[in-house]
Amino acid sequence: MNIEFHYYLTKYLALEAGFDNNEAEIIAYSSQYVDDNSTQYSIKLPDGSMYENYMTQTKNITRPRKQLMRIYLLFHFMPGNPTSPKTRRRDGKMHLLNTTSSSTHAQEIFYDATKSENLYSLGVASHMLADTISHQNFIGNFDEMNAMEGVWETLSPNIGHADAGYKPDIPNLVWHDPRLIEENATIDNTERVLLAANKLYKNFLMFTASPTNWTNVKANINEILKDKIDERHLSSYKKQMKIRVEKYKALILEHDAAADYNPNMWFEESVNEKIKFLDDKKVKFDPIKDKLSFKDDYKKTNWYRFQEAAKSYQKRAADKMEPIFSQIEIKEW
Repeated sequence: MNIEFHYYLTKYLALEAGFDNNEAEIIAYSSQYVDDNSTQYSIKLPDGSMYENYMTQTKNITRPRKQLMRIYLLFHFMPGNPTSPKTRRRDGKMHLLNTTSSSTHAQEIFYDATKSENLYSLGVASHMLADTISHQNFIGNFDEMNAMEGVWETLSPNIGHADAGYKPDIPNLVWHDPRLIEENATIDNTERVLLAANKLYKNFLMFTASPTNWTNVKANINEILKDKIDERHLSSYKKQMKIRVEKYKALILEHDAAADYNPNMWFEESVNEKIKFLDDKKVKFDPIKDKLSFKDDYKKTNWYRFQEAAKSYQKRAADKMEPIFSQIEIKEW
């Protein structure tokens, strides 16, 4: 999934499930910020010590293998049931770390976040659960089982869905996965979006105890995604996405809620920045790091609360997955 689902659709679902505007914003922003939280900062605390956040995404696949596995496996490619019929491949291979749709592990971790009553954790877990549906049959690590066919695909690293490009994340795309048996090979992303939306909506209702309105919610989503495309029309994806986002914004505005996302807003509300050379938020490889310190009452800010929730989520998820990870000797996070 991408920002279209993780922020706009998630916010719409949260509002329809009965969260107030501020609560829905925290959930949706946290969900999308999992993808945007790709810089590690050292921030000076009032006592002179330094605070460091955990990254929940990285665009740099040259990072140490264990760090990549922590980020991808726990936040974007949660391992599921490798024997699920939906994972059956033409080559007959299976993998312990294969992502499967809304697996038992993923739903248990999501339920733990719901029980915590922490909206930031709920947003992080919502991202993870939705990604198990869109990223199914890919592995959050370098592995030949991620490899697709074709000359272009051989140039991409076999990590996650890099070989498949954006195909798994385009919500109205019908595409072909040549790795899977014929019965599984035709992928209708709209069906996956509706499944993910239904999962999140039902879980949100567990939190709010509001009556269900899924029939109308589903109809609105279907209306937005009705113009499906196949792989011959991938060039129209970005134009169509802009149109769909405006339609989600209209649904959000019906709840009198803000409908715009700024990936730097929470950070800027929480942290004082003294840019030394280049803006570290925009440039990943700045040789001279910015001087950062927290603003007053930083522990009450959204950015700090998100970071603490991400750390807590990571620990819970790693503990839950330890029996599986121990089988492949992942000992450090």
